[in-house]
Amino acid sequence: MRTWIAALAAAAACLAAPAQACGPYTVGLYEYSALYYRDAQGRWAGIDKDVVEELARRSGCKLRTSTESRVRIWALIAAGQMDMTVSALRTPERELLVEFIPYIESRQYVVLRPALAGALTTPAAFLADSKRRLIVVRGYAFTPTLEAWIATLRTQGRIDDAPDQPTALRIFKAGRGDAVVLSAHSLASARRADPAFASFVALSYAPQERSIGALALSRQRVPQPDRDRMRNAMDEMLRDGTMESIKRRHLGDLSETP
Repeated sequence: MRTWIAALAAAAACLAAPAQACGPYTVGLYEYSALYYRDAQGRWAGIDKDVVEELARRSGCKLRTSTESRVRIWALIAAGQMDMTVSALRTPERELLVEFIPYIESRQYVVLRPALAGALTTPAAFLADSKRRLIVVRGYAFTPTLEAWIATLRTQGRIDDAPDQPTALRIFKAGRGDAVVLSAHSLASARRADPAFASFVALSYAPQERSIGALALSRQRVPQPDRDRMRNAMDEMLRDGTMESIKRRHLGDLSETP
């Protein structure tokens, strides 16, 4: 009898025990078009902000956001001083540091001035015109074809680095640099916010490639059970339409076509 009572008491204690804590974890956010931006009242808003908040609610993990540059985010993750980030593109180097949980995809376009677009229709054509320069946001990753093209331009000294996307858009609009790479979402948002961007031409230098944005969770700082917990929550958000709802909230019905 005592053995049965003891077993029952132990089971009750297990049921009453609180779930294992998840976090707190620091999430690096960076300013990037509809993903993360300041609204008309100057408050931070965006797809990634809403994703982090919903992920925390569903997973039960405590997630604390920090706004940084993309370069600093990856430096902090590499140094073991940040736990995760958002809308990250997969690269072999990053795979060593983080586990990726995909949640958003797009295409990447090379945006040019109309006078140049007719002659610079391919990466090879752009490379062949040695006077042409490309604006790139420091710390961003690109699809394989664009990565190789940008690497070649960099060896030729033809890359102008911007610290963030708003700066890249400003200097391109001002006439510095001949082209800038934008995702379809960023291009659509830029055209909605600034009529000047309607006159620029967007070309797909890699039409068969899509960029897949993912949560990136530090392998060093986030234990596997917590990574699984957040992956399950994200899978649920994708299945039940929550991700599509979040995207529409910030993008409306903006098309991905250039």
